Amino acid sequence: MARERKSKPRKMRPQFLVLCEGETEENYVNLLRQNYRLPIKIVPKIIGSKISQTIINRYKKELEGPESSIKTFLMYDGDLPEVLENLKKCDGILLVSKPCIEIWFISHYKKPVETDLSSEQCVKQLKSITGWENYKKAVLTLSQEAELWNKRLSAVSNMEVKSTDSKTYSSILEFIKVLEEESAKKQ
Repeated sequence: MARERKSKPRKMRPQFLVLCEGETEENYVNLLRQNYRLPIKIVPKIIGSKISQTIINRYKKELEGPESSIKTFLMYDGDLPEVLENLKKCDGILLVSKPCIEIWFISHYKKPVETDLSSEQCVKQLKSITGWENYKKAVLTLSQEAELWNKRLSAVSNMEVKSTDSKTYSSILEFIKVLEEESAKKQ
């Protein structure tokens, strides 16, 4: 008589779909994907300000596996209120940086000051940090990437003390926390 084999159901690895506003965000997500080296799929896609639930659903369908294994993140700058209102109607975790993603980069070095900043002023402030003097949007040098990776938990700590309605804030810390949690499971 043959023995019946029981196999454990295979656990689905989470897939992360990260829809981005621009190239800077996409490059940052690619940096995280390369360094975390998790058995998860991070798919950065640049959408710009034309984000909608229909677009999100289209990209979800391109991924393999059940939709329940897909975590959707929307990485956008908080400088355009009309885009933020549109994002709130979408199904996904908002990763908003006010006024722009560069405030997240600054938080790797210090707690961002609570003041009204334009995106241009934020970039100027980032350029005042050693190693960032020649920063250009959408381009991260190897040394800048290394700094962003090595100081990511400092950035989380610096942003945790701020509230979502602060003038300078980034919720990218939530994405880092999820990646850290997945990384801990791997070990």
